[in-house]
Amino acid sequence: MGAQTGLEGVTTSRLIAGATTLRILGAVILAALAVFAALLASDVRAWPFALDRGDAVYAVSPGAASWTPATRLGGVAASLLGVGRDVTSRRALVLYRQVAGQQEILSNALDVETLRVAAETALAAPAASSDPRIASQARTLLGILAFGAASNGGGGASQTDTAISDFTGAVTVDPADTAAKFDLELLLRLTAAHGQRISTGPSNSFGKTGRRAAAGGVPGSGY
Repeated sequence: MGAQTGLEGVTTSRLIAGATTLRILGAVILAALAVFAALLASDVRAWPFALDRGDAVYAVSPGAASWTPATRLGGVAASLLGVGRDVTSRRALVLYRQVAGQQEILSNALDVETLRVAAETALAAPAASSDPRIASQARTLLGILAFGAASNGGGGASQTDTAISDFTGAVTVDPADTAAKFDLELLLRLTAAHGQRISTGPSNSFGKTGRRAAAGGVPGSGY
């Protein structure tokens, strides 16, 4: 009997120890989850502030603007909020402003062209947005970049055709975009006045950066 009682006591002690360990482990997990939730909440609150602050800086000094906050959990909050496209669009605008602010001359032609390609690449994603306003604005800016390249002797008629396709695409995705309509009409008048041939190419043709021309319809389905 004594031996059996001793064995039962050992078993009971082990069960108590195991239960205690599980309680401690559960408490640790709950504490870790609480910390994670607090950090995530802090990151989520940081994003709207960063976007507003970046917009305010952009209005004064576009090149100094930044829309990404310092976060504790990396890109977790950004993924939950879906702010990636907003940041991408804003950064594309910065690159566009940098190109637009450059006066291209022989000595800096390569640098301007490199910056123009970077801006076109950055604008490609917003141009494929499912939001008509964002897509139209991005395509209008792409058209301006293409026409700027044509005006500086880079690409000639092909860049002019690309600009016309971009403006046409902007009007197609957002018929209410009066700026795109104005730019398209102005460019068509300019090309007609100079006797240039306007060719949009086949329906599946792509422009310089690989984006679908307006004749190919709306590219992509958004973000």
